[in-house]
This record gives sequence, C-alpha cells and structure tokens, in this order.
Amino acid sequence: MPFNIPSSTLLRFFILLISVIFNHSAVADMDELYHLSIGTNLERYDSEFSIDASNSSNGTSIDFEDDLGYDSRARTLWISAWYRVGDLHRLRMTYTPLNRSAQASTTKDITINDTIVKAGANFSASTETDVLDFSYIYSFYKSPQLEMGMSAGLYWLSNKTTFSAAGEIQAPGEDQPSFKSDYFSEQKIQAPMPLFGVSAIYEITPDWRTHTALRYLSVQLNDIDGRIASAELGAEYYFSDNWGAGMSLNFFDLKVDVDNLLTNSSLGWGHNGIQIYATFKY
Repeated sequence: MPFNIPSSTLLRFFILLISVIFNHSAVADMDELYHLSIGTNLERYDSEFSIDASNSSNGTSIDFEDDLGYDSRARTLWISAWYRVGDLHRLRMTYTPLNRSAQASTTKDITINDTIVKAGANFSASTETDVLDFSYIYSFYKSPQLEMGMSAGLYWLSNKTTFSAAGEIQAPGEDQPSFKSDYFSEQKIQAPMPLFGVSAIYEITPDWRTHTALRYLSVQLNDIDGRIASAELGAEYYFSDNWGAGMSLNFFDLKVDVDNLLTNSSLGWGHNGIQIYATFKY
C-alpha cells in the first residue's frame, strides 16, 4: 500500500527535530505516572478485502477506494493512554474507531461467497472498524531527558463490512445472472496480531518533547497469517506542567489472511497522515 507522505517531508521533519535536540539543553525528569492523549487523525487510507466461501478460491479482491468509491481521506477520533507500573515499565492502550460508507455502481464483477454481483449493479456499502492497540513497554535506557524502550503487544482489528446491491446477480448454482433488488452480505474479520517495536521520548526543554516509534511483525498464528508495519514521529508542547498539545506524522500498513473452516478472507489496511491531539500528564 502506498506511503503518501513524501519522503523529503519526513526527512526535513526528522532533521529539524534532531537539530533542536542537539542545540538545546534542558533540566527535566520524565517521571509522570499517567499520560493521556485525545486527538484526531487526518489520514489517507488505502484498504481492500476479499471474502471467499470455504469451498472456493474465486473471490474478488475489492478495493474500498477504487471499487466501492470510499473517500481515501478520512478523519477519526482516537484516545491513547499509558500508565507507569514501575520506573522502567509502562502499559499503553490506544483505541481508534472508524466508520466509512459509499453508494455507487460497480465497475467490475464482484464475487462474495460464490455470489457474483455483475458490473453495473447499484450498491450501498458501509464499513465499521475498531482498533485496539495494547502494548507493554520496557525502558532499557532512562535518563532525566531521554527514555528508550522496547515494546511487545497486541494489535486487534475488528472489521465489519455490509454490502447491499440491486442489479444482475448470479447466485451459487445458477448458470446465468438474474435481476435481484435485495442482495445483502455482511462480512466480519477479527485480526488479533502480536506486534513488537522500539520507541524513544526526548525532553528538549520542560515545555517541549519529541517522540518516535517503530514497530513491525510478520507472523503466522493458528488460522491467521499477517504482517504489520508502523512508524510515528512527533512533538509535543506543554502549556503547563500537565497540559499540552502535539502533532505527529504516522504510517501504518497491515495485511492479514484468515483461513478457517468457515471462510477464506483477507484484509489489507493502510493509512498515513497527521495526528493532532491534546495531551495530559501527571
């Protein structure tokens, strides 16, 4: 899936942060017990899915943006919090909901569970996605200004897509398509994926902080085969000892295949963009 933030922009932002870090001194101590952030994502999405019947391998890969007409740009709220359970140990959880929908005409034949929806059919589609990202972070290095850690956790994506159509539709076992006005399909994917990474927080001054995180995993677990990659780079400014605001650039890419007795399905999920948020620490 394409990473649409220009690499030159990321490079300039990274150089700016490094320049600020090495040209400022600070006396601070990152010893807060709680850290809470609430914000919005200004994201560009690229996502696709395919659903096959258990006895078929002829399902169609459906691109949410190209085939279903979903707007690639989406805005969603999210909440993230971490708690320091020990001087070098933190628990973090992030929750992100996202609802998208579209109405259009199909531009190609689409196969879902052995039913073929012919090109030209009118359809309505909606997608509900909930993401729960939980991780444990161990700080292998910690000073008053810098904290570097390793993380291990679980990224759980729950996706439900409903698809209704009216047009030429060929049901399983039929030789020819016929007009149907009430075709409906609901598909669900649960994708719990372990995820490992590294992160760092640097306090430039008592008012300014920068942070970065990289995470990746490719794994086959029971009936799930998946890959995740994510990166984040950002900065925060604190108006007081507790309250502040931040902005970060982020990239995320997930590909998961689910193969069990009920269904063979796959989901591609990628987004990148800017996060703007308010933050509280204590």
